[in-house]
Amino acid sequence: MTRQPLTAEQVYDAALAILDEDGLAGLNARHLTRRLSCSTKTLYQLVGNRDAMVRGIVRHAFLRMDLEFRPGPDWRDSLRSWARTLHAALLARPYLGSLMTVEDRDATVAYVNRLVDVLVEAGFRTRTAVEVAGNVGHWTIGSTLLDLRAPGEWDQPERFEATLDWLVRGIDQAVTQGREER
Repeated sequence: MTRQPLTAEQVYDAALAILDEDGLAGLNARHLTRRLSCSTKTLYQLVGNRDAMVRGIVRHAFLRMDLEFRPGPDWRDSLRSWARTLHAALLARPYLGSLMTVEDRDATVAYVNRLVDVLVEAGFRTRTAVEVAGNVGHWTIGSTLLDLRAPGEWDQPERFEATLDWLVRGIDQAVTQGREER
């Protein structure tokens, strides 16, 4: 029986499994080739150099995350649910924070666009919805990654919730004022 050719997705799945089991220290070509029963040449042909592989791992992780936020009865509840869902998914895979760079921005775009759609449906202008979703996404990712890098400093759930509430109230106020000025 012949073996099916290895795919980049299988490499990324194996890398995520190694990260889940051993953390960042376990992620290296030797562990991957052993787990996948392949050569380093095959590995590099499928996913490129280490940086390309890491970008692929982050993209793959975001595609595999359970980012099924449940829109609420209004945009405020939907925004809160969206931010909490992303926050929880990043906390579940803490090593992603160490792997992510500005280059991984595109990995989050599909999820941000889901919030844009909810906001537009709630009556936001598209440009405003994009700004709100982008800023809330930036804050959610940034604050979560900082929490992961400095445990015990700011990573109390009540702080995340308080700041999220401030953001929602500020957005609400800005949107209300914007409608009154028209």
